[in-house]
Amino acid sequence: MKKITLLTMLSFAFVQLTMAQTILTEGFEGATFPPTGWTTYIGTNGLGTAQNWIQTSTSNTGSGAAFNRYENVSGGIAEDWLVTSQIDLTSATNAELLFYSAQTYGTNYGSNYEVKVSTSSQTTHSDFTTVASYDETNVGGAYTLQTVDLSAYDGMMIYIAFVHLNDDGDNWFIDDIEVRSPLSLDAKLNGVNLNRYALTSTDNQLSTRVNNNGLSTITSLDITWNDGTNNYSENFNVNIAPGETQTIVHSSQVNYSSVEEKTITVTIDSVNGGADGDSSNNSINTNFNTMTQSGTKAVLIEESTGTWCGWCPRGTVGLDYMTTTYPNNVVGVAVHYSDPMTDTEYDTGLVNLIGSGWPNSGIDRNLLGVDPGQASLQSGYDTQITQVVPVDLSSGATQVGNTLTISAQASFYTSFNNSDFRLGVIITEDGVTGTGDGTNVNNSDYDQVNYYAAGSGNGVMGGYENYGDPKPATDMIYNHVGRAILGGFNGQDGSVPTIINVGDNVSYDFTYAIPATSDVNNMNIVVILIDGTNGGIVSAQQSSVAQALSVEEVSGASSIKIYPNPAKDNINIALQDGNGDYNITVTDMLGRTVINESYKDLFGNQNVALSVAQLNAGHYIMNINDGNASYSTKFIVTK
Repeated sequence: MKKITLLTMLSFAFVQLTMAQTILTEGFEGATFPPTGWTTYIGTNGLGTAQNWIQTSTSNTGSGAAFNRYENVSGGIAEDWLVTSQIDLTSATNAELLFYSAQTYGTNYGSNYEVKVSTSSQTTHSDFTTVASYDETNVGGAYTLQTVDLSAYDGMMIYIAFVHLNDDGDNWFIDDIEVRSPLSLDAKLNGVNLNRYALTSTDNQLSTRVNNNGLSTITSLDITWNDGTNNYSENFNVNIAPGETQTIVHSSQVNYSSVEEKTITVTIDSVNGGADGDSSNNSINTNFNTMTQSGTKAVLIEESTGTWCGWCPRGTVGLDYMTTTYPNNVVGVAVHYSDPMTDTEYDTGLVNLIGSGWPNSGIDRNLLGVDPGQASLQSGYDTQITQVVPVDLSSGATQVGNTLTISAQASFYTSFNNSDFRLGVIITEDGVTGTGDGTNVNNSDYDQVNYYAAGSGNGVMGGYENYGDPKPATDMIYNHVGRAILGGFNGQDGSVPTIINVGDNVSYDFTYAIPATSDVNNMNIVVILIDGTNGGIVSAQQSSVAQALSVEEVSGASSIKIYPNPAKDNINIALQDGNGDYNITVTDMLGRTVINESYKDLFGNQNVALSVAQLNAGHYIMNINDGNASYSTKFIVTK
């Protein structure tokens, strides 16, 4: 009887160890920051302005992370500390800290990051001992898993400090902190790789990333993926050492012949032929949709800049290069900070997302804290432009006085039962100067501070090396200036319904009061679609205000009708009392001419059949010119 009781107690203790292996977790997704019991403070030397730590939506997983900003410090190092509440390791064995971190801005500023441990105080600097150190070379721009051995503190009560040593350096993000006592056998499903959107009847490769979260080598895995109806199970022979991660490629392709919205669930069923030590981290869901056609993808680059920023010419040159090189696939916005071109709402939203530090940029709000030099922007563009998108965006506008009413439109090629999309509009202006508008003649606030000035030794920078410091306002023309963000930085709530059926066209109207100091002929409308689940930009579409106005104003011209709309093979143009020569051009939503036809000596009521069979499915603008007037309208091609 005693033996049975002892076995029962040992079994219970094993279960308790299995269930209690995680001692602390923090993903920074709560309403309070720092989390309850945590604290922030600065170092003992008092240098610099305390940036402390803030909560940001930029995250490894989930909706939040901890973020410490870049700060410019001369003559020393400013320390910003984030310290946990007290952690109980009195029952821990082989305790370790796991967290994900990323740094942004650059790789040549000498920033350092440290993890420190104290056994006696949460706030006394001298009580902490450094247990891990990092810099740009072992942190990197993407979230990377960091592991710190805490076994020396088994049996103790501790505090952990994350310390950013800012020396004119970088932003530091940390997320998904875990303190644990590892199990012997623990496979952790770290992620799933699968196209988010795909055409019907196409194969899509599914792969999973498995991390060995335990102390024993993993030699075999049974993994199943399920789409809500069918199970696809497979055994994999592997060799994953403790702490390592391996990508597992599944042989079953994800392929559906019709438009589908699926939640794909991937689960580790067994490890080394038996049960895993911790099954709580063995399953991940990912979303997958098939589409009737692909939408047009354009990449949004938002650059943080300012006239006072001497390094910002690098961002100006980089953004100009991208918009000039890829005029149909890049939408650029220069978001100014603390100068006469600042839009406070836009600037605040962008800085909170990508961090302070100028110049800086975000690409599609997915790649954050990207140095806006040409090489970095090109690399980010190469990553984002390959994305398949399930939507085409367009805009139209009407103007009464100085009030612009903008219709932002999205046409969907797949279905969603519970979407979280939001439309937004960005107003940009080109050709902005500090002279000639009657109010800012020779205004020095438009001078551009220029660290690439002649004789600076900082190299060639798109012609800025031929000017002094600053480059005077009389020689400065600012393009892509972000004048306003309509609907808020995160998009307009309620602008897109939660239930979307394939083929749905969604529209939302925004209004903008054009300032007297702006030139409407130089202004652009940028429509963006934001995925509310992660804050990323699905796609963007830019048109000049003049283009948007022309489409709306002439769409009701009574003498010209087009049908059917949508069209598949041919679209008919009915001309009432046609008389003379007509030129018909069709452009896609990126402004590229895809049809250009001329018709001579038309008379009376005419019906012109224009073939559109060669066009991809999507939205187009038709312009009809008879030499006296020009008429424009939108139409849709389906397949």
